[in-house]
Amino acid sequence: MAEVTETTMIAAEQAAPQRNELVFGGETRNMAMGVAMLGGGLAAFVAGLTHTFFAEAIAWTFVAWGVLFLYGDLLLATRRFIVTDEALEIKIPLRFWTRDKVWAWKDIYRMDITIDRRNTHHKDSHLQVYHQFPGEISIGREDRNYDIELAMLIIERARLKPDGDAVGVDLNNLPLGKTLVLTWKR
Repeated sequence: MAEVTETTMIAAEQAAPQRNELVFGGETRNMAMGVAMLGGGLAAFVAGLTHTFFAEAIAWTFVAWGVLFLYGDLLLATRRFIVTDEALEIKIPLRFWTRDKVWAWKDIYRMDITIDRRNTHHKDSHLQVYHQFPGEISIGREDRNYDIELAMLIIERARLKPDGDAVGVDLNNLPLGKTLVLTWKR
């Protein structure tokens, strides 16, 4: 019985096409703002500081903003960029709308790396990926913290070419310390 099951599993693995994919995890952010806002709002209720309408409204506002800040941080933490042979997949499981985006490489037409004057590390820079479905007017854009490997894969698979200041730039050695937008286009 074990041999039949093992043979069936091997046949199923051989029949299913291999899907080469690289997964780039979410971004971690400091959740102190959300925790402080939520905690401050809840503390106002616990301490009995909400006797007037204005004080109660402020406390509820703090609670609402705290929840929204924490939700935004969780959206970024759970977002995954998945690079496959066919497309760039962006999955955000905690988002209530458009949880999955699948962008074919041929439809990704631009990538920017934005560097701020205050950036002292590569991870402080931001990666912006632009997408447009054929025949559509709207443009999709996803931003995330700079990741050298992800940037190189997007440039290679979407067949993007450096434009302007990006010509001759080494992705491992970004020109930090000045405000700059490096662009790769089709």
